Amino acid sequence: MAKTQTLLLLYFLSTLILVLNKALVNSNGLTLTLIHPHSPKSPFFQGNLSFKERIKKSVSQSKIRGNYLARTSLSTIQTQITAQSFHYKVKVGIGTFKSKPPYKEYYLDIDTGSSLVWMQCDGCTRCFKQTPKPFPKQNSSSFRPILVQNKPKPYEYEYEDGSTTNGILAREAFYLTSKNGGLAKIENIEFGCGLDNNLDALNWRNNKVAGIMGLGWEDTSFVKQVGPQIKGIFSYCLPVLTSKTPSTYLRFGNDIVHQENSKSTPIYMKHKDSSPYYVDLQGITVNRTRLNISPRVFDFKSNGNLGGCTIDSGTPFSRIVGPAFDILKTELEKYFSRFRNLKKIKGNLDLDLCYERSKPEKYNNLPEVTFHLRGADFVMKAEAVFQVVGRSITRLREYFCLAMVPHSTDSTIGSHQQTNHRLIHDTKNKKLVFYPVDCAKNP
Repeated sequence: MAKTQTLLLLYFLSTLILVLNKALVNSNGLTLTLIHPHSPKSPFFQGNLSFKERIKKSVSQSKIRGNYLARTSLSTIQTQITAQSFHYKVKVGIGTFKSKPPYKEYYLDIDTGSSLVWMQCDGCTRCFKQTPKPFPKQNSSSFRPILVQNKPKPYEYEYEDGSTTNGILAREAFYLTSKNGGLAKIENIEFGCGLDNNLDALNWRNNKVAGIMGLGWEDTSFVKQVGPQIKGIFSYCLPVLTSKTPSTYLRFGNDIVHQENSKSTPIYMKHKDSSPYYVDLQGITVNRTRLNISPRVFDFKSNGNLGGCTIDSGTPFSRIVGPAFDILKTELEKYFSRFRNLKKIKGNLDLDLCYERSKPEKYNNLPEVTFHLRGADFVMKAEAVFQVVGRSITRLREYFCLAMVPHSTDSTIGSHQQTNHRLIHDTKNKKLVFYPVDCAKNP
């Protein structure tokens, strides 16, 4: 599950939005456009936020997300994604009504760290604010409660920050609209109809998010429910954030392009009822210097509830467990000490390592960083490791910061570090396949 923080993520990069009018339907499946969280096309776009403010919000969300992981005939689908403040989202049609169109449209947060598909329903006793109104289940002719001994089956979902959603489980028709006007209908999707929802993170002004679409390991996730047709595979490719960030896609099944130069590493569950995707992080290299970090630093702790490393689209900046982060920071300080035009500063971005330089160079002369995963190296170019910010209106000076944060117990490979890689989650074969690519040109 994803927590409130997951929801917060929703506000930045961890929110995928299925945009109904930007999809491609063919005999093999469906393609939907992915809208970046900070794109003006996003319904949650905050045009008054400066680039620095967005980075600070990303830092805050990355730290919060550290406490987030939750407890408790289409052969291809490609889902368009959009983001609110922190999370990617999908826009879907749900239900069957005597209206045009014959469904109600809602934004759901996409979350790779949880598995339940749920949304707030009409009749909720404890509700968060949303536009449009909660789903009117009683008016949908395709709404079917899941019954146990002739009573609706209840569900309870709790997030580690204390947020909860409770209600009943049901089945409903979900609609995805293509950019060429085609409409795909997926029947009998199991979802949680939220009737008691304690999710403070969604109580912001003009909230348009109705719930979450989980893409995690468990049987309730959208990935598992769409079933064998998509072979348990989904994929995305995140471009570098710019003022003109291009569209990209969340893809399922046969529409995913595999390349010969791809690498793979195992993905794991922490335990039987775990939703997030874990990878085996074994070390870190800066340029060609392998850091003196014991692989045990990244292991699960003795009780099994802490430690490990997840890969999560909802965490903006990677979180690195404290001892490893300290060594990484020290090595980078050593690397930058060789450059005379650099001055170490605080940076005012809530990031731990920042330098000012006398002339703008963007990502030139900044090192690559490699995460050594089991069986494969995940190599990140400078634009996926740092954030570069203009220092003044004239931009005669600029500064850059390491776009990662320390964490007391766990590690996560965040969305900024995933940029310009095709990432393929193969849940059937339990592996993460990836290869470098310009996501602006090959979404």
